[in-house]
Amino acid sequence: MDESMSMFYNGDAQKCICINTGYIKRPSALGQSVAGWNYYLILDERCSREYGYVYSKIFNSCYKLHPENASLSYADYSPICGNEGGELMKIDSEKKQQHIADFLDQFKISSWILFQGHHRTAELHWYYNDGSIMSYFNWHPTQPEMTLTRADEIIGMKRHDGYKWHDIWLYFKGAFLCERRILEY
Repeated sequence: MDESMSMFYNGDAQKCICINTGYIKRPSALGQSVAGWNYYLILDERCSREYGYVYSKIFNSCYKLHPENASLSYADYSPICGNEGGELMKIDSEKKQQHIADFLDQFKISSWILFQGHHRTAELHWYYNDGSIMSYFNWHPTQPEMTLTRADEIIGMKRHDGYKWHDIWLYFKGAFLCERRILEY
């Protein structure tokens, strides 16, 4: 139960089933949709309920999916996350990639899902927003594409591609992920 983010509880049967993903919506696909079972999302006071963040003990952070908004561009995403006390999400490991994919599966998103990762097409490296070089990637087999155009690219993923990454142009829009890291003292 140490890494659980949500749980089902059946008081009549005195059973508890813990899940390591935080579902915003009751996950009926997990088989506990019959009468007597109640679903609970485990919250942490360090994750703002006001902004709708979900707590992850595994990554010691809180995260949130912002739905696509056609009036916003990629340049708007980081300031929005910052105003909520966070940053655009860094996906820096296979474990985190899989965790976020499991979280995203509860939503029906057909648009791009955006997070940190950018570069100029003429450059070899990809960078996080703080300027550090990225070392983990989850590229789709056809990616990254090589182009002779000198332009800025960002990283996006789509559900129908199994959340594999694509290099996309800076003007692409979509849903985006924010993350608030929790500092331990």
